[in-house]
Amino acid sequence: MSLTTKDELLVIPENLALVRKAAEGLEAKYFVSLQKHSGFRKDELAALLGLDPKTVDNYRNAKKKFKSDAAEKLLKLHRLFALGEELFGSSEELMDWLEIPSPGLENQRPIALLHSISGITEVEKQLLRIAHGYAA
Repeated sequence: MSLTTKDELLVIPENLALVRKAAEGLEAKYFVSLQKHSGFRKDELAALLGLDPKTVDNYRNAKKKFKSDAAEKLLKLHRLFALGEELFGSSEELMDWLEIPSPGLENQRPIALLHSISGITEVEKQLLRIAHGYAA
């Protein structure tokens, strides 16, 4: 499994390795890392993961790991932010892009899709298209 960290983001490029890591569980520090990196408020990021902010606090205090869908979403968001920051130069620029309706996403704002694994995947595809010089 290839794990890389990019400024505190845990980036797992291979999907099967990402699924394995999600099944193992993910420490709460990765939630905090993404929150700081992205600028999302705790309640916003928790909502994207399908969790209550109090649940996030309980996990952190009990040193309990995120599992299943929440862990997978968190890992995919780490990867998406690493890609977006590389592409746009900063998390702020990425956050601005996430607010703009995208024709490749049926004119939806990319940020509106980040609550689901499939939505994160579609946003990642848009970023990859941009990285390869295609209109997104």
